[in-house]
Amino acid sequence: MQKLRSLFLDTSLFRVSYLLCVFFCTVMYAVVPAVAILVVLFIWGLALTVYKIVKEKIHTKMYLGLWLMAFLVSFAITTIININSDVNTFLYNLFMLLHSVICFFVFYGMHTEEGIDFRWELYLIARLSVYLGTLFTFIGLVLMLFTKGQFDDYMYYTENVFKGFYINPNYQGYVSALAIIFCHMLTKPNFIVNSGQKRVSRIWLVSCVLCNCVALLLCDSNGSLLMLVVYAALIVLMKFLSPVEDLTPKRMLIRFFTLVAMGLLVLSIMMFVRVFCRIGVAAFFSETGISESEVDKLSADMFFVPSKDSGFTSRWFLWESGVEVFKLHPIFGIGKGNLYDSIVEVSGRVGLYGNYEGLFLIGYTDLHNGYLTILVTAGIIGFILFMTFLIKYLRVILPVWYVQRHIMQYSVYPCLLAFIGSYFCYSLIEKTILFDMSYLVISFWLVVGYTMCYAKDFGYRRRGSYQIFGKEIHKKLI
Repeated sequence: MQKLRSLFLDTSLFRVSYLLCVFFCTVMYAVVPAVAILVVLFIWGLALTVYKIVKEKIHTKMYLGLWLMAFLVSFAITTIININSDVNTFLYNLFMLLHSVICFFVFYGMHTEEGIDFRWELYLIARLSVYLGTLFTFIGLVLMLFTKGQFDDYMYYTENVFKGFYINPNYQGYVSALAIIFCHMLTKPNFIVNSGQKRVSRIWLVSCVLCNCVALLLCDSNGSLLMLVVYAALIVLMKFLSPVEDLTPKRMLIRFFTLVAMGLLVLSIMMFVRVFCRIGVAAFFSETGISESEVDKLSADMFFVPSKDSGFTSRWFLWESGVEVFKLHPIFGIGKGNLYDSIVEVSGRVGLYGNYEGLFLIGYTDLHNGYLTILVTAGIIGFILFMTFLIKYLRVILPVWYVQRHIMQYSVYPCLLAFIGSYFCYSLIEKTILFDMSYLVISFWLVVGYTMCYAKDFGYRRRGSYQIFGKEIHKKLI
């Protein structure tokens, strides 16, 4: 019983298992068993959260936790006031509420755990992500080449988009971008030494970068390509600003705008290269060659311009529908479970996502903008509470880098900051941040938690308390 209890209370084991499970939920052929295991892990996560609240009083220890708890209360109200005759909508809203609880208390809340070896845990996550991302991408590329894209219609299918072993090309793009980012983290010598582990083989690191760069050029995930470019730009920006004493405000602005111009140039070049690669592979698979119209179709998304059409996957359609839904329910929102019916109501379209029904249909629906999704589903109150947390969180982690900037050349901390910044850009055009139980969301909250652990370890403290309505509220909660 003692051994079982220690396993149950092992939050590191839970986080690693949970991340691996949501990763395999994106992998073709592994979805069904992964979802079944995820149900068990979800229950474990809820039980672990209850234990941490009741026994360890984690809600009194989390930095900025008051904003997150207020958001949970707000979304609980949203869930209650949006109950309707369809029980699936209520169940999914409740599911998203509990999912948020796990993200906040177990993933972000890891910084409240005494004696946690978060460096080792991050090293393990980074290494697993590099290995799995490289392995599945490599297998997908090999099968694409040797089966002419006809492997169960899963590899490089008819729309000339590579998705490898994943159920969606956007997952392929995100996994590839994240694997490259983790690969960069694993080159940091201080990170390796402080985690007490050995260096990853250069063969793995080079293979990771090569395979996943090819995958990014062949899949249609503009967001993942954008995220990787922004990540690199932020790393360069931090290097520019490290010797800040030598910089005047004028020179800082010149360096910043020079970096933006270079980033846009690199991004444009990568988009051109991607189009040529996709056309080349499409021509390789075609027995009769590709027509001019097919070339135009392959090059249509060369830049980040969302298609304005009536398709339900069109970003403009989703964003416009989301704005209309928000106008009808601005205060507490409609809840994630009600999003599908609300979009149908304001757009007048029926039969959307015809291959799904019930909870799967509700779960698949998203506005493909993490901020807009929170605004529409949690309302202006929930949105303000959550964005206040994010802004205050940035105000915690950025000064830590500024203070430590001269000794961070070999540290992983700038990589974590750059990932968070690039993820915020990625969230403008993808289903991210919170209301989606996926590898995209869980990996974000893991990095958010690790970054706060580093900030606390580097010396961030907020002592003292406020007196509010006769009650003492610790400053770190606010």
